Amino acid sequence: MKNLICGHIYQLKKDRFFLGCLAFALVFLGISIRVSSFGTGFVSGTGLENMFHTFLNGNVVLYAFMLLTANMIAESYRSGAIKNIVGRGINKKNYYFSIIITTSVVYLLVMLACGIIMGSIAFVKSGMGSLSYPGYYAFSVVVRAFFTLTYISFAATMTILTMNAISGFIMSLLLPYVPKVLESLFGFLRIRLSFDFMNISSNMPSVYEASNDLSPFFPCVAVLAGYFVFSVLLGIYWLQHQDIK
Repeated sequence: MKNLICGHIYQLKKDRFFLGCLAFALVFLGISIRVSSFGTGFVSGTGLENMFHTFLNGNVVLYAFMLLTANMIAESYRSGAIKNIVGRGINKKNYYFSIIITTSVVYLLVMLACGIIMGSIAFVKSGMGSLSYPGYYAFSVVVRAFFTLTYISFAATMTILTMNAISGFIMSLLLPYVPKVLESLFGFLRIRLSFDFMNISSNMPSVYEASNDLSPFFPCVAVLAGYFVFSVLLGIYWLQHQDIK
C-alpha cells in the first residue's frame, strides 16, 4: 500500500492536470478573498472562522479532484499500467484504496493551505478570535474528510466501471442524486415517497448553524457510510472481476 501511494504521488508530480487542480484551487481562494473583501457574507469574522469556512466549503475544488482521480485511473487503462500492476501480483483492493486515499489527502491538504491563507488575511483584519462551538467545528472537519473520501471513491468506482475519465466523472456527480431520481420516478407513477434519508446534501450539517447539538452529524455519517461502502464494494468487485487486457 505504501509503495502504491508513493507511486501515485510521483504520478501527481508529473501530471499537468494536477497542476491545473492547484491553479483552480488558487482561483477559488482568490474569489473567496475578493468576495470577503466586499463583505458579502461568503466568509466573515475572525481568522479561525475564515479558516474553517474556507476549508469546509471547497466543493468546486473537490469536483476538480474527482476528475483528477478519474483521469488517473483512466490513464492507467490507456497506458497499460493497470495491466502491469495486476501482472506483478499487487492486490487490486490495495490499488483501489491507495488511489482514493492519495487524492483525498492531497485535496484536504490543498484546502487546508487555502484555509490557512484565508485565515491569515482575516487575522490581520479582525484578529484570530475563537470558535463559539469548537466541538461542532471539530466534528465538521471529520465529516468533511469522510465526505471527501466518499466522493473520491465515487469517481474511482465509476471510472473503473466505464474505463473512461469523462463518463466516470459525470456518473460520479450523478450518483448522489439517485434519491431524487427515485422520487421523480415514483412521482410519475403517482406514488409519493420521500428518499431524503438517503440524500447526502439533506443530511449534511452546516457550520453556519453551529451549536452545542452534535446530533445532526449522526444521520450524516450514517448516510455517507452507506454510500461509501456501496461505492467501495462495487468498485473493488468490478476491478477484481474485470478482464484487463
